[in-house]
Amino acid sequence: MDVGRHPRVELFTNSEVESVTGFVGNFNVTVRKKARYVDANECTACAECAKVCPVAVPDEYQQGFSSRKAIYLPFPQAVPSAYVLDMDNCLGNNPIACGKCAQVCEKKCIDYDDQDELVKIEAGVIIAATGMDVYDPTEYDEYGYTRYENVITSMEFERLICAGGPTEGHFIRPSDRKIPKRIGFIQCVGSRSKDGRGNPYCSNICCMNTVKDTLLLCDHYPGVEAKVFYMDMRAFGKGFEDLYMRSKEEGVKYIRGIPGDVVEDPKSRNLVLTVENTTTGKLEKHELEMLVLSQGVIPRKDQEQIKKLLTLSSTSDG
Repeated sequence: MDVGRHPRVELFTNSEVESVTGFVGNFNVTVRKKARYVDANECTACAECAKVCPVAVPDEYQQGFSSRKAIYLPFPQAVPSAYVLDMDNCLGNNPIACGKCAQVCEKKCIDYDDQDELVKIEAGVIIAATGMDVYDPTEYDEYGYTRYENVITSMEFERLICAGGPTEGHFIRPSDRKIPKRIGFIQCVGSRSKDGRGNPYCSNICCMNTVKDTLLLCDHYPGVEAKVFYMDMRAFGKGFEDLYMRSKEEGVKYIRGIPGDVVEDPKSRNLVLTVENTTTGKLEKHELEMLVLSQGVIPRKDQEQIKKLLTLSSTSDG
């Protein structure tokens, strides 16, 4: 938000770099500012347009747990704080079909005929901050993700427990909307894998993300029983070992072993995990009400495009 307000920073949102020419100290960059069909300078984010919009589609920000309208604010505190029109789902590109949002907009900032704009920029230095994507755990069929409603990813967990999430911070399991009493976390889903699925590297953030999630559960729901199934816990940063120890002190059980099978009880919708506890050498079964897959991170899907655009190389892990 500070960047968006800074007089010496020009921020291009909803935009893509199309071409880069030149050399260090003298780059010519072409940016495509995509049409948002709403004048961001005039929009006051009053939400009157969204109230009358008849279209509802899954909300990507809320991981599909709730819906949004065809005209919407991408997420709370978005910069700029202005609505954007999803023309792929909007009925108003022909105003005769709908046009309700334009009718109620007092500022008259909705323009169905808005077009993409190409902007030329001169730059001395370019910083490529690509970000990352999260691994899709459907490849691990034994965990039942998408087959069993109460198996979710760590990203979906974040939305469910967040006060700004689809349930306003009331953590529930999807099948019956009840607070689960026994929750399990499986680590390294999509990471440290050499069986052809996932990636061979450690994704670095997943262990501590799970430790944080267990502390959130213990803080908000003291009676919840949490179990973490892991290969090795990697608490690598400043104060991270202390957090890990605090999680254990709160009663979270850490079981060294990755489950090989997850089966759902059709009546209770509970999940039964079979796992070899490599500390005791015994085969164990654990019945849980909800399971969270701690998914790893992967290079962005458009990374090859960025590499070609800027003539960059990358390591073997991308």
